[in-house]
Parts: sequence; C-alpha cells; structure tokens
Amino acid sequence: MTVDIFGIGHHGGSAILTLSGHGGSVRSLAYSFDGRLLVSGSEDGTVRVWDVQTGEESLPPLRSGDGPVLSVDFARNNKWVSSGTEAGIVCVINVAPAQASQRRLSGHSAKVNCVMFSADSSRLVSASEDKSIRFWKPESGEQLRVVTGYSAPVNGVAFSSDGAILASISGNAIRVKDGITGVDVGAPLKFAGHDFVAFSPDGITIAGDTNNGVSLWHRKTRKRIAELNAGAKVVSAQFSPDGQSLVGVRGRGIRVWTLQANPANAPWVDIEGHSGDVRSATFSPDGQYVASASDDATIRICSAGSGQSTVEPLGALDSAVNSVAISRDSAFIVSGSGHFFRRKNHSVRVWNALTGEAMLPPLQGHTNQIRNVTISPNKRLIASASEDCIVQIWDAQSGAAVSEPIRGHTKRVNAVTFSNDGQWLASASDDTNVCMWDIMTGKMLTAVPFHCRGGALTVAFSPDGGLIAAGGSSGYIHFWRTDTGEQAREPLDADSWPVNLLAFSPDGTRILSRGEDNAVQIWNVSTGQPILALQCPVDSVVTSAWSFDGSIIGTGSKDGTVRVWGCDNR
Repeated sequence: MTVDIFGIGHHGGSAILTLSGHGGSVRSLAYSFDGRLLVSGSEDGTVRVWDVQTGEESLPPLRSGDGPVLSVDFARNNKWVSSGTEAGIVCVINVAPAQASQRRLSGHSAKVNCVMFSADSSRLVSASEDKSIRFWKPESGEQLRVVTGYSAPVNGVAFSSDGAILASISGNAIRVKDGITGVDVGAPLKFAGHDFVAFSPDGITIAGDTNNGVSLWHRKTRKRIAELNAGAKVVSAQFSPDGQSLVGVRGRGIRVWTLQANPANAPWVDIEGHSGDVRSATFSPDGQYVASASDDATIRICSAGSGQSTVEPLGALDSAVNSVAISRDSAFIVSGSGHFFRRKNHSVRVWNALTGEAMLPPLQGHTNQIRNVTISPNKRLIASASEDCIVQIWDAQSGAAVSEPIRGHTKRVNAVTFSNDGQWLASASDDTNVCMWDIMTGKMLTAVPFHCRGGALTVAFSPDGGLIAAGGSSGYIHFWRTDTGEQAREPLDADSWPVNLLAFSPDGTRILSRGEDNAVQIWNVSTGQPILALQCPVDSVVTSAWSFDGSIIGTGSKDGTVRVWGCDNR
C-alpha cells in the first residue's frame, strides 16, 4: 500500500514517473480535468487517486469490496470518481476534500467493463457484460435509464466532448446514440474490432480497434478515414485533448501517432518500459504526458512527444540513494546518497524533472552517507542530513553551500525540515538533540538545543511556525515554542514505542504520531490529551493522511484495508 517513486528519467527529453502501490494488475486510468490528479483501478480491488506532481497518493486507497476494478473515470468537476467492478457494481466516489464518500450503484447483472462521465458531469454511463448500458445521476446515484438491445457484451462507451453523442461498442459494431436519451443516431459502424471506442475532441472522428491497429471513422458520413497500423492487437486508445495525436495500447508498450492532414500516413513513436502487458493509457489534460497502466501493477507517466523507444533511468549513481525530495512545482528532484560500509560517494544530486538530466555537479561535502534531504518551500535551498553528524544547506540553483557546514550535533542526523515560511531549518539527531537554525548564517537560534528523551528521529514545524515538535526512540513527543525556545508543554508519552513520524493537522491544533509498531495516535496539542488511537492490527499501518480541513484521517494497511476515521477539533 505504499507509493514508491522508482525513478524519473529522460525519455526523448521528458520526464517519466513510475507509481507503485497496487497489489495487482492496473486496469484503467483517468486524469482529473485540471490535470493534477490521476485515478487508477486495479485487480487488487482498489481505486487510488494520485498527485501527479509529487507521485504520492492524495487519498488513502479506496477498496470497492466488489472484486477487481475494471474501469475508472474522473468527472470534469474534479469532485467525483467512478469505478466499474467485476461484480457488476458501479461506484461513485466523492474525492472532494473533507467530503470523501462512496456510493454503490446496483443494477447490472454482470461485470462492468467501462464507466464514463458526461462533459458536464451530470450523467454517468456504465457498459456491462450483461449486454446493456445504464445512465446514472452521479450526485444522487439515481438510475436514469437502461439501454438494452445489444446482442453481445458492451465493452466500451465514449461521450463526445459536448456530451450530446454517446458511442458504444458491442460485438463488431459501434453504435452511435443520443447522449441523453440513449436512442440510436444512424446506422451502426461495422468493423473487425470489439474492444474499445473513443471520440476525437471535435466529435467528428471515432476510433475503434481493428486487426493489428486502430480504425478511424467519420461519425456523420460513416466512412472510414484511415487505418493506423500498430503491428499488434490494440486493446485501448484515446485522442489527445487537441485531437492531433492518438495513443494506442499494444502488448507491453504504447504507440503514439501524430495525426496529420492525412492520418493514413501518421508518424508514430513507441514507448516501452512496463514489464507486463499494458491495459490502459490516457493523455494528461494539457496533452504533454501519457499515463499507462499495466499488469506489472505500476503506472508510468511519460512524455507524449518522445522520439525514443526506450526509457532511460535517472542518471547513473555510484552509491545507494537513501533519500529523495521533489520541489513543490515538480521542476526538480534532489537525491541524497552514500553507503555506510563503503564510506565514499556521499553526495547530493539535483535533477531536472523534465529532462532527467543532472542540473548540477554532485554536491559534495559530507563524509558519510546522507540520511535525509529536503527542499525549501520557495525551492531556493536544499538541506541534507548525514551520518557524519553534519547538516549542509545548499543553493538549489548554483549548488554552492549557503554557509559553513552546520556542526552542532555529535551523532548522526536523522531528519531535517524547513519551516513553512522558509526562514528556519530544524534538525533531529541520535544525540537526543533537536536544533533550529538560521538558514542564512547557519547559526543555532536558541542558546541550547532542544533535548529529547532518547534519539530524535523525526521533527515537524506547526503550520504557523509557532511550534516545533520532535519524536524519538524513547516514544515521547516533545514540543517547543520557536519564538522563545522554551518547552511548550510536557512531553506526550506515545506508549514507549519509538516515534518515527509526526504530522500536524492543517490548523495546527492536533498532531498525528506513528510509532515503530505502525500504530497511529492523534493528540490535542494544547491539552496534551489523546483524541483518538487508531486500533489497527499491529504492524499493519503503512500510510496515513489528513483531509484538507483536518476532520478526517485515512490509513492504509498491509492487510489490504482502508480505514477512515473522524477526528474533531477538541
């Protein structure tokens, strides 16, 4: 249930991001209308929503409870996600902050192969093996109508960009229907495929699969425009938002055609990289990227304009990477490397996220492996913490050290973090000390460091910068005031387990802690009282997140479950 960024490399001069977390084949993908989020559905029975800028999940995994998820779609209002399952259930999930909920829609008697929202988000259509399509009202879950009369399972549906026309594919025919009533509009298109259907943005061209390629049809004249050869069976295809390109899924890769005045002569490039068959591919709303989903349980995001056919990894490193950070605008990535036993090649590297190339020579200065790297909110600075007991602050553009190495710790430094305003840096060390530093001078801001009971493993600033909190090996959570350096309250006892994660709620009134046993505890910062202990199986919680308003906490577990917990402001 974790999210791993395996590497951002260059692919024809563009970024590629691999997202891992699903426990089975990823069957379907869809971008949000603003391009910030990506939803995926998997045979592991979960729907996941990813932030494509950070590579992290924006919500805990959502378990359908109805078997493998075969299809997903994102409504243009960015509020709803829909999924279709093997058990024949359609789910509408509200993914708006603080409103996360899931509604199960019953009616189909066989698996749901495809779901799709209309452009105005007022309708949802599902296509099923039961030889029918159904129209739903997403907001209420009301079934608007059932369209039958198909002689074979319905494998796909596609709305035109204005939602006026709906195309459905069943058997060897594409049926074009009124997007509101579901009534046929003209005769079906007969061809040799049966797997998918897609509309061009202008609503004029319809794409469907055929022998070893994609067939393009003119919707009004019913004439075939072109045959795009893929050299293999194409199981899914989609037009780019501007209608100038088409991506098709073939085997373990995807083919991207650039559609010219004569599509029959469209040039193409192949993008490879998955270790399993690709199930689905989709363009980002700006048309710059293509996301693909595979049987290898990963999602890959790469450039739509690549001219190469292989994916190269992030530039070669001669030592293990221990920590990675991504700038808030996803413009660059920072990695910290080094090996404890070899005691060499300890460096900080800065990579261009759009090209995968090194932006600077390795930043060297540490004499032992780097434990943690972080980027300031304004993207101007990089901080690194190391086994050599030193903290370094670097200029992110030039790579120059902003100040002399910070040498206030006597044992390894486990964590560093910037305050939200970017003025201070906090560090946590095995020497039991937490220090707060002036970024420009490298000088400690308090007369003496903050002292923890046991080694300090994690550190966090409150959202307003008024408090600094640290957790350590003794199982206590400590709080200090950043303006005076005084202890803000008595330490909180987290049941004697080492505390390896701290996170303030968005309003700063509560703090979440996670111990080495993966148990999660929520505390009232002001009173020090525990608000909620999340009673999950031992050694199961692997991820947790606050909702935007701090009223809900989600946890994902190794046992395959997602739990949603209410947490008020008391």
